[in-house]
Amino acid sequence: MNKLIILVLLITKFSFSQETKYHDPNLDLKNGENYYLFGNDVKFRQLPDSSSEVIDLLKIGTEIQILEKTDYKLNYNGIESSFYKVRYKDKVGYILGGLISLEKKKFKNSSYFFVYKKVEDNYLIIIRRLNEKTEVNESSSKLITSQFSIDLYDNKGIDNLENILFINYLGEACGIDGGGIFFFQTKTELKKVFEISQISDAGIYWFEENLIFPTDEKGVKGKVVYQKEIGNYEDEETNWIEIKKTSRELEWKNGSFIPNLKPEK
Repeated sequence: MNKLIILVLLITKFSFSQETKYHDPNLDLKNGENYYLFGNDVKFRQLPDSSSEVIDLLKIGTEIQILEKTDYKLNYNGIESSFYKVRYKDKVGYILGGLISLEKKKFKNSSYFFVYKKVEDNYLIIIRRLNEKTEVNESSSKLITSQFSIDLYDNKGIDNLENILFINYLGEACGIDGGGIFFFQTKTELKKVFEISQISDAGIYWFEENLIFPTDEKGVKGKVVYQKEIGNYEDEETNWIEIKKTSRELEWKNGSFIPNLKPEK
């Protein structure tokens, strides 16, 4: 019976891991899987070359299937991007990888698409939102860590907000930030609103920030609770640990948090 339970737990854990997509600028798009276009009026070409004949112009959000990565590349958004052989409906052609969204997230009538950009040594995330009227809103942010997953929520109890996107850093190693970036979707704007940091060095210290929304456990109606905890291991032999905690209620009003704990840089 114990072995059966362990097997079920392992299968369950694996199943959950398959639901979360982790992104890394060094990873290729997967052959055989369907993706969606980030670019608009994307040139669907006969050959993997920027001067090749255009078969069709494809709109943002168009679904394609990846067939294979080619050896042909083009610098796009500061990144050496490969052309991919893809299938669109009953046609086969080539599209630059930088114009293909890492994944698609959808909430009600809003669809979200994502790509990397690189400026000097810094990676950025660019997000486009497409609504039912085919209007496109765009937002971007510098990334502290280039590996991440993407979480999409409803408004979590915040009035005058449609939904929330969270760029969730994959910070598994000591000293790597495991926090992330919150974007709020209003009726007219996709806006970066808050960055949290979660970083530690085993046996030395930790620093952790969180936002608790009204519908979260221990949430406060009409407020977003900012929490910060800083811990230091002073002496391992005597288990001496010093912890400092901060908690403050924020209000989302007129497109920003009040008080503004972290002014936009």
